[in-house]
Amino acid sequence: MAQRVLLVIELKRVLKERGITYSRIAKRLGLSLPSVKRLFSNQDFSLARIDEICDLAGIELTDLTDRLRQGDAPVTQLTEAQEEELMSDPKLFLMTYLMMNRWRLEDIVKAYELSEREVRRLLIRLDRLRIIELQPGDRVRLLVTRNFAWRPDGPVQRFLNETLLREFFDSKFDDPRAELRFFASALTPGSLAQIRRGMLNVMRDALDLAEQDSSLPLQQREGAALVLALRPWHLLRIPEVPPPCSVSG
Repeated sequence: MAQRVLLVIELKRVLKERGITYSRIAKRLGLSLPSVKRLFSNQDFSLARIDEICDLAGIELTDLTDRLRQGDAPVTQLTEAQEEELMSDPKLFLMTYLMMNRWRLEDIVKAYELSEREVRRLLIRLDRLRIIELQPGDRVRLLVTRNFAWRPDGPVQRFLNETLLREFFDSKFDDPRAELRFFASALTPGSLAQIRRGMLNVMRDALDLAEQDSSLPLQQREGAALVLALRPWHLLRIPEVPPPCSVSG
């Protein structure tokens, strides 16, 4: 990976740690918000532009390169042992989810029946698992990447399939903010690849928006879940349709 791209990735970590939004960056650079989002999405920065954003964040470019040299390799997937430890303690798994969604300590204490002492204890465990890096002032640096994924058929994915996804789909999806569509057809491999690319773009957009909103107070945000799925599939049997309800006179 080009050194400039790695610098941009590390710069984004610094901006998250310091609560600097894309809006502030846009104002500083004299650009529109969509232009700034596009710069970060494409990771297409000149060194001069990176230096300017570093100045906004109160960090020298040399400090950024030092962080890059000293930092751990980005984590895209946990080991089986790490996932098993998360699944051994529901509170630890909850804390992992909250950290991945940039929750602040004070918001966690207010929203869940957890004391500050217990939250810090869980954060220390996540630090030891190398999922986060716990920093002074209860600041957290997330060590997993944006495109992080649970292990296929691993402990967490099995829990998601057996519990959370069932709960997620146990809904009429009749809220005006919700959407559920099921599509099935016969497509060429090229069309399948094009649909997959489109889905990945939607996921990137969702991650960008979540990152942008993470600096806002919790009261201004609402929990949401997005499921994207695609696989080769055919309806191979006649489905069993329940009989219509009879109406007595």
